[in-house]
Amino acid sequence: MHQLSSSETALLAAETNTNLGHQSLCLELAPDSDGQHLTLTRLRSVIEENMHRAPSLRRRVRHVPLELDDPWWIEDPHFDLDYHVRHLAVPGASDPDALEQLLARLHERPLDRNRPLWELYLIENPDGASILFVKVHIVLIEELGPLGPLSPVVAGPGLGVDGVRNGAWRPDMVPTDSDLLIKAAWSTVRSPIRSGRHLLQAYRRIPVVGEVSRLILAASNSSMHPVERARNDRPVPRVAFNRTVGAHRRVARVTLSVDRLREIRRQQDVRFHDVLLTVISGALRHWLVLNDELPSEPLVALTPLLVDADSDELGAALVPLATHRHDALRRLDDISASMSELTLELEPQSAQSISNRAGAPSALAGAAARLLITTGAGLRMMPPFNVYVVNIPGRDEGPIAGHDIVREHAMCPITDGCGLSISAISHDHRVDVTLVADRDLITDLEVLAERLEIELDVLHHECAAS
Repeated sequence: MHQLSSSETALLAAETNTNLGHQSLCLELAPDSDGQHLTLTRLRSVIEENMHRAPSLRRRVRHVPLELDDPWWIEDPHFDLDYHVRHLAVPGASDPDALEQLLARLHERPLDRNRPLWELYLIENPDGASILFVKVHIVLIEELGPLGPLSPVVAGPGLGVDGVRNGAWRPDMVPTDSDLLIKAAWSTVRSPIRSGRHLLQAYRRIPVVGEVSRLILAASNSSMHPVERARNDRPVPRVAFNRTVGAHRRVARVTLSVDRLREIRRQQDVRFHDVLLTVISGALRHWLVLNDELPSEPLVALTPLLVDADSDELGAALVPLATHRHDALRRLDDISASMSELTLELEPQSAQSISNRAGAPSALAGAAARLLITTGAGLRMMPPFNVYVVNIPGRDEGPIAGHDIVREHAMCPITDGCGLSISAISHDHRVDVTLVADRDLITDLEVLAERLEIELDVLHHECAAS
């Protein structure tokens, strides 16, 4: 039993019923060497055999009454692996969007705070393909990586697991409210400043006073994360998905050719991330035109950049997406110039250097999710950006129970004021892009996703003709 850090506590406190603090991952698996698909029995057995390599999988949060102190991690004496590892099937092949609808429903459900903060689903497609859906709270991603409960199965350097059995697992006795209040009283004596912060947390429940407390906490928490906010002097337009988000989500997925993206990067002498942002900006422009919402000012994207993988330092660039430009090459030039100006002091690592560093992709995935949840916590209705875009260089994690990963789609959180997130996981032969949106704010998310491939073709054609 040990206490959560202040940053972990802040991440839990930032979560609401609709602004959820978990990240999900959808893995499509190939058959094994014998042509067999993954079974629940095999999956459960492999995880159970390797759980000693990731002890945090059995830990759950125990909150202090009235939030008078930081919560505690306890080794859950009621841990039930069958609750966390589940089996589902896509209901028939008649609906081509059935899998995406199922992923959206799984992603939109909050994790149970009374249990360890992760879930894993084995999903069977009508064609027999095996799909793993992993949901992990961001307070665990830092230790486990985005693969969560699958990290010990494909354990390698930097995945946050030591691979050594340190004796048998021992559950904790669940502390009573009285025990926790006594510990909170001692904390008050040792650290009056921290106790004042927790009193503000308690005051949040009181009308009027609670609103003032919330703003004070937002201001104090914003300095707890090493985030460099790049300046954006232009006004940020508001569009349909920049409103309060509800409890329901839509998910759309598409896979792009990494070779085409790299060819454009080489021809135009720009960053890979610049090309990806240009493709996304073109798709957003098309969607805005279709919905009669194209503003005269460009949309602004919040995109995280890993500055130092060893210290997990994150840089945040607010990038104008040049959605006001009709010409794709001019959009690329504008975005490349903006990124060059914004990253002069950050010196972000290249995609290749990140993917070559052990643990760096996992660090970026966890830091990116934390960034969205905590940025502008006091200004959620008017954030200084329109859309959240993260590009995570992937690594060959190795097979899962003998099954290679065919595609890997990450589902990032969305928050009030930013009802659309776009994540891309780049591999040697593909870029797996996932869009997550509020269900009511964007009703035609698949149109936006399908446009990404078209915009890549347009940009590639214009580069070849230039």
